[in-house]
Amino acid sequence: MKLKLVAVLFLLFISCSDDYPLIADAELEGEWTLSDVICYCGFESDIDFSLTTISFNPNRNSVTVTSEGEYSFFRNNGDHTYGGQANRINFSDGSVYFFETKGEQLKLTYEDNPDIADDEVTYVFTR
Repeated sequence: MKLKLVAVLFLLFISCSDDYPLIADAELEGEWTLSDVICYCGFESDIDFSLTTISFNPNRNSVTVTSEGEYSFFRNNGDHTYGGQANRINFSDGSVYFFETKGEQLKLTYEDNPDIADDEVTYVFTR
């Protein structure tokens, strides 16, 4: 009887596991400089994206945004905490970004709202 109870509890335990891994943000750690913004929007030809930097601290689940220019890209200046799973970053305001790293490049793509036309935007950062 005890063996059956242990077997049932074991099956219940393994069936409750999460199918999605924790956010894989270790590769985000450090400072990144904005190099491009890809969207259905226009910018002046002399816009300097490099005045915006972000710094990820995966130990605190936070990103610090610093923008020294006239415009604010990605998020407002300051510290922002995040959560997420796999390659998704969720901020407390409900915005979600998918991230992809390739070498010294980071792409953060805003999760599109299907009810809003042309809200797709990708931020490209480099180390």
